Amino acid sequence: MAEIRNINVRKNDIELTLSISREEYKIIQNNTRDLIVLPYNTETLRYSLTTGKLGNSNRIMMPKKVLQLFKIKELDKKIPSTIFTLNSDCFLLSKIKKSTKGIPKFRDD
Repeated sequence: MAEIRNINVRKNDIELTLSISREEYKIIQNNTRDLIVLPYNTETLRYSLTTGKLGNSNRIMMPKKVLQLFKIKELDKKIPSTIFTLNSDCFLLSKIKKSTKGIPKFRDD
């Protein structure tokens, strides 16, 4: 995740210096405009959405083709999320899959 290294506040501008990972840099590519900087932590993602079949108004649905494109086999059941409003546009930020790298899984046979 990105970290803010320096904040320079001027009259009408706020200038940020960021430290980002190579993976984040690949996502940005050569885009220098229309970027969003959002906090990502448990305080920010304080609303819980349920993934799964239709039926409840608080469910988030993802097309199978999109999940397959990103090699996501299944979504977590309860996902942390929030909505940000910027310039009258609304953005949904959700953590749809928790990383399990390095966490051993034990099963009963």
